[in-house]
This record gives sequence, structure tokens and C-alpha cells, in this order.
Amino acid sequence: MVVEVLGLAEVHHGINAVASNEIMRFLADNQIQLNVCPSSNVMLGFAKDYGTHPIKILVENGVKVTINTDDLLIFDSSIENEYLRLYQSGALTAEQLDEIRKVGLGEK
Repeated sequence: MVVEVLGLAEVHHGINAVASNEIMRFLADNQIQLNVCPSSNVMLGFAKDYGTHPIKILVENGVKVTINTDDLLIFDSSIENEYLRLYQSGALTAEQLDEIRKVGLGEK
């Protein structure tokens, strides 16, 4: 696995990890963080919509994630919008989003 070979502590994007329980377990066990950009994933077709975005599965499997924005000029989304869209779509609860916020701020 490239993450292991390179000794990475975090990976940008990485939502395809949901395709393998083994990979998600490795990421969770080794506290390797995925920096996820939901609007980018939806707009580029890597996720069907916010409600079914893979971030939900990652979180449910203990993978450490942060929520980020991609290129503002292209994807026209702020960090606040990313959190709001995931909450309003039912993908993540307020409690889950708060835990992710803490990870992003280095509080966890």
C-alpha cells in the first residue's frame, strides 16, 4: 500500500478507500487522515450527492477525516458550506461534524 510505503500521515481526497474494508481499517488503525473535499467530489462525479457521499462510510468505520474546500473559483464553496451541505443532506450529524471540526483544528 502506497500510504504505508511512503509513511504518510494524511492523504488529500482518498474517498475511494470506502471500496475496501481492509484499507479503511488500515487508515483507522494507523490514524491516517483523509482531507475530503465534498463539493469537488460531487461536482466531479466521484460522489453521487452529499447525502450519499463516502465520507459517511469513512466516519462510520473510524477513519480520521477533515472537511475541506477545493479550488474556490471552480467549486464556489466555503468551508461553512461544506459542513452545511453534509448536515442538511443527512450525511453526517451535528455531533459527527463537530468531531471532524476538532480533528481539523488539531484538538483530537
